[in-house]
Amino acid sequence: MNPGGQATTWHVEFGTSTSYGSQTASASVGAGSANVAVSRALSGLASGTTYHYRVVATNGAGTSRGADGIFTTSSAPTAVTGAATDVTPTSATVNGTVDPNGRSTVWYFEYGTSTSYGARTADRNAGSGGSAVSATAGLAGLARGRLYHYRLVATSDAGTSRGADQTFSTAGAPSVTTDAASSIGLTSARLNGRLTPNGAATSWYFEYGTTRSYGSRTSTRNAGSGTNAVRVSFSLSGLRRTTTYHYRLVATNASGTTVGGDVGFQTSLAPAARTGAAQGVGTTTATLTGSTDPRGRATTWWFEYGTTTRYGSRTPSRSAGSGVVTRTVTAAITGLAAGQTYHYRLVARSDAGTTNGGNASFATVGVTLSAPALRVVYGRGIMLTGLVPTRRAGETVTVLAQQLGESSLRSIATVATAADGSWRYLAKPRIRTAYAASWNRGRSPEQTVAVRPAVALRRTAAGLFSTRVRGARSFSGRIVQLQRRTASGRWVTVKRVRLNARSVRLFRATLPRGTSRLRIAMSVNQAGAGYLAGFSRTIVVRRA
Repeated sequence: MNPGGQATTWHVEFGTSTSYGSQTASASVGAGSANVAVSRALSGLASGTTYHYRVVATNGAGTSRGADGIFTTSSAPTAVTGAATDVTPTSATVNGTVDPNGRSTVWYFEYGTSTSYGARTADRNAGSGGSAVSATAGLAGLARGRLYHYRLVATSDAGTSRGADQTFSTAGAPSVTTDAASSIGLTSARLNGRLTPNGAATSWYFEYGTTRSYGSRTSTRNAGSGTNAVRVSFSLSGLRRTTTYHYRLVATNASGTTVGGDVGFQTSLAPAARTGAAQGVGTTTATLTGSTDPRGRATTWWFEYGTTTRYGSRTPSRSAGSGVVTRTVTAAITGLAAGQTYHYRLVARSDAGTTNGGNASFATVGVTLSAPALRVVYGRGIMLTGLVPTRRAGETVTVLAQQLGESSLRSIATVATAADGSWRYLAKPRIRTAYAASWNRGRSPEQTVAVRPAVALRRTAAGLFSTRVRGARSFSGRIVQLQRRTASGRWVTVKRVRLNARSVRLFRATLPRGTSRLRIAMSVNQAGAGYLAGFSRTIVVRRA
């Protein structure tokens, strides 16, 4: 506008028609004689609405009104809720369309079991185009047999639009599980299963036959229309003896038919037989163990045994009854060879068949080994003793040892038995060592002897204390503790010292007046792998 040389003010009139009805605040444009550009921002307008406006200027010469102008504000996005698809008992896909109407727009679905919704999907971008785009979201973790409400919501800087409420139901095809058969007899069995109607009236039946093609089916029965699992069963009769049957549960409602997995059973099952571990194995005896399930048929059992898997010997037959529970069975065998490996298995038999348990083995004791103690101080010996089953003199026994860090037992000595078949050997383990005795191709159980480091403590003429630790390796840099025994008998640490390169340390210690009973202790952590904690003898020190 041009003020025409006079002080001039201006404002904008605007509204939804040429009657306008609203105006901006007046502002000065000065008193010049040249054209001046003016502008004013309008706010609080309605979206998607056509507005009219004009500029009005006033000075001493009068009022001038500009021509009518027109503009249309942007529209909020358009949201249309579509139908749900892929509905299952716990999930669904909700659909719709969004028209951004030229503004950058995001959308989401609200959903829940009422029109209050309560849950929503994540925001997704619809772009800023001028035409409708597809909006699809998957819902999971839904409750079975429930009616869900949902709607599409779209938002841009021009506003928010909500699509119409839509619904779907999670009542889908029934869920089905075929369970194991029970009460299996010579010609009968009970078929079992579980199904969930998922909120719709559901019927069920079993298909069965001697192959997975089945060929027969039970009568159809009703399972109701609930949302919880229902256990179902059907008793069959007139089956063939000792025959394998297949069966599966089938359930149907308005949403579809569901077929359970295939399960098999055998009429008149042979008894179960499981071979257990041998117990009480001696030089010539052992007790064989196992378990058997008669599976409802009168059953007998026995053990086969021998020095190969051909066995060759057996225990007497015994009855296991005719129950349907597993029972433990045992049999003692005698007259075995010393130092020999034996194989054995449990056998169970009924009119439904014979079952062989798995092969197991044990070795009779050929030579014994014992030690008076399972720990020793480094440098001292421990007497290993044993007995051969022949109880004869002059038998050769090989003593085997495996120190910590070695991969296997090795021969360290051979000794001859005394008149009563006994033997002995003085072992001096340097570090934790496992020992065994071998005779006549048999081997005794291992005995492991732990070793304490040899710890010494003495007091010198000069009143100092000297300690030394010995073992199969150096203890340089390791820490030992000078300990004093209290009146209550508890050992308390007086001082800690670190051993030098010769595993020795000379040191002073401050003691209370009177008599002190002292020792040096090395913890198992300081002693290291292969050693127990070590302790010196106790010395008595008197301080005036």
